[in-house]
Amino acid sequence: MSLKFVSYMSYQSRIMSKKSIEDFLFQVREKNKSLTITGILLLIQGKFVQYIEGPAEEIDKVYTSISKDSRHTDMILLDSGDLKERQFENWSMAYKEVTDKQIKDIIGREELNLEDIFLGKTKSENHPVLEVLYNFVKTLSS
Repeated sequence: MSLKFVSYMSYQSRIMSKKSIEDFLFQVREKNKSLTITGILLLIQGKFVQYIEGPAEEIDKVYTSISKDSRHTDMILLDSGDLKERQFENWSMAYKEVTDKQIKDIIGREELNLEDIFLGKTKSENHPVLEVLYNFVKTLSS
């Protein structure tokens, strides 16, 4: 089975309450378990930043479904590709609302502009969105 990942950023079409997000996450986690999809969803300044990984065919279907979901607008594909092994194999969908300070601590930039951070040129081995995600994961395990 070939593995694939996709990461994207989108704007919330409307501000979701914490309860709405919790209900949404429950549904997503159950669906992801059945499809063997893992990943992480961050909420940063009203924008979703998500990374999902799993069987290539399922990832393509889920990404297409997400792109049609009315909870998102102005969806931007940040990165995608093939994987040799999962990065977030134990999480059907981790979630975190990230503060500006946390992003600044990770990225090291005073001015926080997600489009520049995630779409700008980088000399890093990993895409900047993955740097944010991996650093977030490190905080969970420490």
